[in-house]
Amino acid sequence: MLLFLLVVAAAAATWWIWPQPREGELTMSAEAPSASSEQPITAQAPPPKAAPKQVEFEPPTQVASSPQAVVASPEVLPAVASSPASDTAGDAATPSPASPPPTAAEKTSSIEPLLADAATLIRGGDVVEARRMLSAALRQRTLSGDDAAEIRGVLEVLNEGMVFGPEVTPGDPYVRLYEIRPGDALSKIASREGTKTHWRLIQRINGITNPSRIGAGQRVKLIQGPFHVEVDKGDYRLDVWLGEGDEAVFVKSLPVGLGEFNSTPHGTFRVRRGGKMANPSWTNPRTGERFGADDPLNPIGEYWIGLDGIDANNLQERGFGIHGTIEPDSIGRDESMGCVRLGDADIALVYELLTEGNSIVLVREQ
Repeated sequence: MLLFLLVVAAAAATWWIWPQPREGELTMSAEAPSASSEQPITAQAPPPKAAPKQVEFEPPTQVASSPQAVVASPEVLPAVASSPASDTAGDAATPSPASPPPTAAEKTSSIEPLLADAATLIRGGDVVEARRMLSAALRQRTLSGDDAAEIRGVLEVLNEGMVFGPEVTPGDPYVRLYEIRPGDALSKIASREGTKTHWRLIQRINGITNPSRIGAGQRVKLIQGPFHVEVDKGDYRLDVWLGEGDEAVFVKSLPVGLGEFNSTPHGTFRVRRGGKMANPSWTNPRTGERFGADDPLNPIGEYWIGLDGIDANNLQERGFGIHGTIEPDSIGRDESMGCVRLGDADIALVYELLTEGNSIVLVREQ
């Protein structure tokens, strides 16, 4: 009941504090996406699902008609902390948004005071501080499983507007409005403004059905990344975080599929430069069978995000990544050769959030 009241309060408070769109500004649209000759688009609605197939642990070998990716230049990389393992890899690891897991005895059993404080903040209009406080509680990893799930649920409700809606919540350090200039394109905006997200995320959160039909003077919401993810192997769950270190905020959880016989490697990884692919081809390393980019039986699905290990225990990992699947029933199971798999709509979202050279993926054993 308390969670229900908190969610209601969150919805009411965020609606009240968000400014209403002005004339000429972009708002969410329920129209279906249309094709664009200037840029391929990812609509608000998820892409259609393909027929079932099996996912394998091997990198794709080719990209067909890959959309323009946004890759931040080295000078805008997040601050990093040096370690022997990362020095060996030639790249320092970005601090993880979460601490090591506590023992069972250390975990608390009640979050009612925490939720009550968050509800007070939300009713007072301080949704940003409520999200920060709840995210900090999750990051400490001292909550019981049920309590952590409840906190994640509340934060997901808040982030439907704060992150994935077109409005800018006052005081939110991760978002801002941008006025489109003559000659702008979404890909140019994302690159020039250093958002550390794919340009398709701008399209998604602003409800733009055709990226070629944006006009000078329109205002769009930008999210300043980077986004990172944590994969909990025990719960078959991928958690999305926004920001760095102790300031990171929880965004969303997604269900995943993992490798058979516990073959999904653990530790810290970084999204490889040049490692993101849309509509990739793939060759099965066990059988040699090749699947073309547009083959409906291609086990990789529509998106591939290649990862490089940056811990001492996973520096040797090659061919490991996050990708889609055309076998949705395998989500929540150990059925691949080792890769992390997501459903169609979820991999499309994660592809837009994570950027090459910036985003960190932490895979936890439990």
